[in-house]
Amino acid sequence: MWKSCLALLPAALLLHSPPALACATCACGDPTLTSMGTEQPFSGRTRVASITRAWGLTLGDDSLDAVTLRELRVDLSVAYAPLPWLILSAMVPLQVRTVQDVSLLREEAWGPGDMEVSAKVFVFRDRDFSPDHLLAVLVGSELPTSPTLSDGQGRPLSLDAQLGSGSVDPFAGLAYTGFRGSWSFIVSATGSLSTRGREGFRGGAALRTTVAAQFQPSPAWALRLAADTRLEGASTLHGVRDPVGSGFIGFLSPEVLFSPASDVVLQLGVRAPVLNLLSGRVRQTPILQAAVAYDL
Repeated sequence: MWKSCLALLPAALLLHSPPALACATCACGDPTLTSMGTEQPFSGRTRVASITRAWGLTLGDDSLDAVTLRELRVDLSVAYAPLPWLILSAMVPLQVRTVQDVSLLREEAWGPGDMEVSAKVFVFRDRDFSPDHLLAVLVGSELPTSPTLSDGQGRPLSLDAQLGSGSVDPFAGLAYTGFRGSWSFIVSATGSLSTRGREGFRGGAALRTTVAAQFQPSPAWALRLAADTRLEGASTLHGVRDPVGSGFIGFLSPEVLFSPASDVVLQLGVRAPVLNLLSGRVRQTPILQAAVAYDL
């Protein structure tokens, strides 16, 4: 009798074994290294990320009315796929910003910025496992979660020094991702609108686009080159049109991605302004960025 029970033990263990856990690459069937926001969906996927950016710009004439802004920003993000065709995301920025004008008057601000929430709905994929073509619709909004910051005397800082607009800014877009051997491609376009925020300020409508190609000769690393653009309308202040900063700007963005361990992706790159058609004598510095993403 006991010999019969021993014979049935392996089958019983198999029947009652816990579900196996697989890495994100195994679950989606594609080894392509992806940054936050470009990952392939599968039910239950959870990804967290931190993206650090350092950038600056100067508005106006250096000898007359120049205002220089410098910022270090860390975006903390989480994305969850409750369904194979849906990814829900939330992002909270932590920012350190300085603003200095030509008279050397200086303002400093630090703290959380405006939170962003979004949903990415995949409306087409050529096959369920390891697709070659993905098409998604993106909808979301930036929310006025940043506090109004004040100086040591209790006076609110200038609009340029505030870490958020204080407005609700909905956005929507389309994104296509394609895979072909060691290559992958991303094309996206996102439009946004702004409501009225702090001190009656309202940002102009904007359209952002990205076209990127990535070459991955190894499972451990990849090279990516992207062309990013922004077309933005004039803002208004208490209903008065202000064209400064509006117009078109294009960036060339080389990046390297590296995976030191399963489910971990490190990213390092720069966004270099190559075509600046912004109004009002705006000089944009290159944007240095570093990121880490981890699939739980």
